[in-house]
Amino acid sequence: MPYLNIVTNQTISDEAALLKAASQTVSKAAGKPENYVMVAVEAKANMMMSGSDEPTAFLDYRALGLPSDRTAFSDVLCTLINDHLGIAGDRIYISMTDSERQNWGWNHSTF
Repeated sequence: MPYLNIVTNQTISDEAALLKAASQTVSKAAGKPENYVMVAVEAKANMMMSGSDEPTAFLDYRALGLPSDRTAFSDVLCTLINDHLGIAGDRIYISMTDSERQNWGWNHSTF
């Protein structure tokens, strides 16, 4: 159910390590089993934030229910990106979307 899409203008030297860390981080922070977590990464995107092409990232998080403490969740995700890509928290935007069960398809059906 949880899906995290990471888009950055940076080159990622070890995408596999970032994907694994992101999957584990989302699972733990969202309180969801990792076997339901999906993570995608798009590197070297043409991006600009605050009129600058300095390192930046946009995270799109979607799930059936959001963590109750969204500030703590934002902190965990910003820390993940800072640790793996060196991007400061003030250069990261995070969108969090709570999806309705009937609008989330899986395994030929919906939740």
